[in-house]
Amino acid sequence: MRYLKTLLLAALVLAGCSSTKENEPIQVLSPTGAPALSLLDVVSEESENTFDFVTGSEVVSAELVKEDSEYDVILAPVNLGAKMIQAGKSEYRLKAVITWGNLYLVGTSENALTEEGTFASFGEGSVVDFVLRKAIDMEGLVPSVQMYSSAVDVQAALLSKKANCGMLAEPALTATIKKAKEQNIELHVLLNLQKAYQEKMETETEGFPQAAIFVKKGSEDKVEDLLKKIETFVNETALQNPDQIETLVDQIGADRLGVPSAALSKATWQKQNIHYTDAAQCKNDLSVLLSLMNIEFSDEMLSK
Repeated sequence: MRYLKTLLLAALVLAGCSSTKENEPIQVLSPTGAPALSLLDVVSEESENTFDFVTGSEVVSAELVKEDSEYDVILAPVNLGAKMIQAGKSEYRLKAVITWGNLYLVGTSENALTEEGTFASFGEGSVVDFVLRKAIDMEGLVPSVQMYSSAVDVQAALLSKKANCGMLAEPALTATIKKAKEQNIELHVLLNLQKAYQEKMETETEGFPQAAIFVKKGSEDKVEDLLKKIETFVNETALQNPDQIETLVDQIGADRLGVPSAALSKATWQKQNIHYTDAAQCKNDLSVLLSLMNIEFSDEMLSK
């Protein structure tokens, strides 16, 4: 009897520890822009969970390799997280792809890619640069290619007429077209890079795995409900009730999320290709993309 009581007590203690851990506040780190928009529903909740948004990849990269990082979940470029995992430098594992590319080519005329001028691009050496160079024949471009550090710089180049064509990401694309029109500059969308990439690489999904959700080892059970809420919002709620997107961006703050406005977030939602796909369900797409950057995909990269 004493042995049974001991076992029962131990079971209760373990159950209590598990319950406590699952109820602990969750800490999430995300880049601004499209990845941040995927978190609208969970950020708006009244909870003790913490959501930090950063511009650029420096902070995200540092946290992915930190042994004692406080974050349970990190949203990051797929290639960045996969590279860290492959090198054995990260305690995080790939759980789901959350954005599938939001890149488009624009020009001051329908024939801008075959006319003299300047093609403004950004993100040299990053996943967007690899996708651009695989999706189109860069050698066949007539305009000279000018690399900039960010999409904001590309926007400035187009608006100042230093470039007559270039690559932009939504929602900056729609915002740029609107600003250009105010300055009597007509910008045309020339190419959807997601479709071009799919046709060239013969992948299953239109687009490419761009940003992903990485979960810290040991936090899998703790964040399970959070991830389900994210999946439901981006795959169902946002599509069935687009007004909710605008409402939540206004509530949270466009500046905090790093987007031009709540109205543009709603208007460009589908063009941003924000949808939750479990990494185990899109292994071929992941493998194709990562191979472009000499990263070998394996099941060991996946979160349980």
